[in-house]
Amino acid sequence: MATRGRKPAPIELKLLKGNPGKRPINAKASVLQQPEALTEDAAPGMLLDEAKPYWDHAIAHAPRGLLRKLDIYLLAAWCNAAYRYEYNIRLAAKSDVIPVRGAKLAGLDAKDRPVMHNPFSTAARAYLKDMTMLAAELGFTPSSRARLGAAESAVSNLEDPWEQIAG
Repeated sequence: MATRGRKPAPIELKLLKGNPGKRPINAKASVLQQPEALTEDAAPGMLLDEAKPYWDHAIAHAPRGLLRKLDIYLLAAWCNAAYRYEYNIRLAAKSDVIPVRGAKLAGLDAKDRPVMHNPFSTAARAYLKDMTMLAAELGFTPSSRARLGAAESAVSNLEDPWEQIAG
């Protein structure tokens, strides 16, 4: 059974805030002993070749110092889900519904055949759900960055079209 209440704050965040709860902090925690940030060349073998651009994008645009080597498989899972989401959403965009096929329906006109929801839409929704959950854990959403206390950089990237829209 899961624990109730808020998710516990990371040890680094507690130290940055001066340990507001005044509870003892385990200074020998393995998280504190891992200062190395994750780099682009650290991609694991489980990362799909097609998901490599998502890996590079995530490493380049994540808040500095947020991703650690411990997050390698979580980030790889997010990249794989992002690739599979995009792949399925492109296939689903061709048609939201598809006609049902079968021997019993062969004699019917195409307009009289029943339709079913495109299975690529269902798969895309499942991957989007995975991406959203993983993004929150990795600090990729605005609310999770605020919760983690990650500072946003004031430097704008001219190549990013969302920068002009979102400001």
